[in-house]
Amino acid sequence: MAEPITRRLFLAGASGVVLAACGTGGDDAAPTESSTTSAPTPTTTPDTTSPTSTPVTPTTTEPAIVFAREVFTLGVASGDPLTDRVILWTRLAMDPGVAGGAMGSDDVDVEWEVAVDDRFDEVVVAGSTVAEERFAHSVHVDATGLEAGREYFFRFRAGDRTSPVGRTRTLPSGTPEQFRFVVTTCQDPQTGEYGAWRDIAARDDIAAVLFTGDYIYETPPLDFSPAADGHRMWATPAPSDLETFRLRYSQVKLDESLQAAHARLAWFVMWDDHEITDNYWSGGGGIFDFAGGDLATRRTAAYQAWWEHQPVRLDPPVDGFLEVYRSARVGDLVEFFMLDTRQFADEPPCRDTSRFDLGADCGERDDPDRTLLGAGQETWLLEGLGAADTTWTALVSPVMFAGLDARSSGDVPEYYLEGWDGYTAARARVAEALAATSNPVVVSGDYHASFALDVGPGFGRELLAPEFMSTAISSAPFGAEIRPNNPHVRHFAGDNGYLLCEVGVESWTAEYRTVADVWDPKSPVETTARFVVDVGNPEMRRL
Repeated sequence: MAEPITRRLFLAGASGVVLAACGTGGDDAAPTESSTTSAPTPTTTPDTTSPTSTPVTPTTTEPAIVFAREVFTLGVASGDPLTDRVILWTRLAMDPGVAGGAMGSDDVDVEWEVAVDDRFDEVVVAGSTVAEERFAHSVHVDATGLEAGREYFFRFRAGDRTSPVGRTRTLPSGTPEQFRFVVTTCQDPQTGEYGAWRDIAARDDIAAVLFTGDYIYETPPLDFSPAADGHRMWATPAPSDLETFRLRYSQVKLDESLQAAHARLAWFVMWDDHEITDNYWSGGGGIFDFAGGDLATRRTAAYQAWWEHQPVRLDPPVDGFLEVYRSARVGDLVEFFMLDTRQFADEPPCRDTSRFDLGADCGERDDPDRTLLGAGQETWLLEGLGAADTTWTALVSPVMFAGLDARSSGDVPEYYLEGWDGYTAARARVAEALAATSNPVVVSGDYHASFALDVGPGFGRELLAPEFMSTAISSAPFGAEIRPNNPHVRHFAGDNGYLLCEVGVESWTAEYRTVADVWDPKSPVETTARFVVDVGNPEMRRL
């Protein structure tokens, strides 16, 4: 196994560039779609995991557009499911490696359909929409009229091309016996293959993916591959405008394992910092800012590109802002509160005494007026937690909530100040509201390591909840040992992989899935730790 890397220092090979750890505009109206109750069925069904398609007979009297090349190169996806609907996504791109995807300046009509079978013998809802050039020919369809807790299949058609088939599932209603989902984060292609996504896509027991952030990285092209062949390097410089951010998403989405995971499962997608720049906050960035230039302008471009490439039930960004925080309810079993810990945050404290956003305590940390979530999001969260009435209440934080003394040596505690440890009063307010809910659990990402933590003892409270943190899909692990100074850490491993959770009426089980070799796209993935929490008791038990 390679030498563990500390979270503070990730040395970027021969170029000598040092990278920091994982962290995270458009017009004001989204394209609309029209729906019907049935649609003609294309004559062929492409393979779910492949971006190829075959021509089909036109369904209108108008001549079909004949594309010179495949247009569904970036696959299909679904996300933000409810009990009766789900967002369906695709983006047309004949050449994902060039600006605009080689699609030209015209909008393109796109048909879509949803069926209960993968042969589309029984189509339940269908319609048409427009892939608009102003949104990079992306498509967001809110497919309504579906049944709760049911599996569906979907596909798109543009001109003479038919997309791969996607599979999705609506959320259950009532009292489901269990809900299985994965927590994932941090998928830097330059530091590994996507064997974790391959493993996830091959499973049949998962209802949804919860992605906590760092879908792309804003870093410059660097070659970390063992063969030094550059096959996972970024094809473009650090992104700085809309087109370069679009190219980053296009490159990531060409990965076959990632496409397969999108095509088979509904996703809830959040963001962290590397979707824009390392450790950014509402008014600036962290130490590493590779693209430079005006951050507000870059953020406007980054938010639009993120929206264009994700299956989210959100309108496009307006004036460089996009409220991505939201909740999702799975019957009366569990409610998820998904947070944005970057866009509205005040500047991290103690900047004069910290390094790499890691530093010792200072008075600013405890300032009650400082916020990580912003006033609007915090009010939304506290009111939502106050009204929560499901068996379980899940706080989905892109960054660690439980707190961590991250010093590598010495007698003085040090904290990652761009996360909750830098906003202690704000965390106390959220912790108070969380403690009043029924069976609270925190799930998180960002750190590039697997963690199971007791929430409360790390910042001076009694135990109020467990926190289960997913490690990175492929981003370089941070394996420096931190347990001696953190007795509330129940499990720690500097590895790659994902977190599998099963929520039941009596217990919550968290299973840590570890990739044996992050540079092998077909690497074995094994369970390396399991914990369970019972209803009525926040103490986790190792299985």
